[in-house]
Order: sequence, then C-alpha cells, then structure tokens
Amino acid sequence: MLNFNSRADRPLQKLVTDITYLPFGPKQLYISSIQDLFNGEIIAYSMAGCQNVEFVLDTLNQHSPLPEGCMLHSDQGSIYTSYAYEQKSKKEASS
Repeated sequence: MLNFNSRADRPLQKLVTDITYLPFGPKQLYISSIQDLFNGEIIAYSMAGCQNVEFVLDTLNQHSPLPEGCMLHSDQGSIYTSYAYEQKSKKEASS
C-alpha cells in the first residue's frame, strides 16, 4: 500500500493502475493503464469494449518483468483482487 506517499525516487519504483471508462457513441470503451509515479509516464495500456481479468492482464503483460521491489498499486476492485491477477502480479514482482 502507498500510504498516500506517491513520490517515487526512481523509475519503476511505484506504479499505479486503473481502468478509465470512455463513452464512445452508443458504446462504452475501457482503457486499462499502468502509470509510473516517478515521471507520470504511462508505461502500458490496453483498450477494450469490456472489462474483465484478461483485459487488465493484457496491460500487465505489455511491460517486461517489473524490477524487484517495484510496487504496483490499484484500487483493489474485483478485477485487481481476482486470483488470476494476483498470481500474475506476484509472478511479475518475483521475476
């Protein structure tokens, strides 16, 4: 947990991820992104017509393995607390 300290001293130290909803005509589009708090850079993103675990896993898979000690913070919504996401993010953290 970040404990409200969002300052990062180096790249890939603290990352945040979330899903943004975009109205697109009669449909809704979703963007899943991962942002580096060091410089505000979006280091990975995916766009889809529905939100599910595979959608956020695609975003996580876009980046090479995260360095040891990297913190990846989310809002702890149902997708981010799913078994598949938890296993993938733990695997990333240990790579």
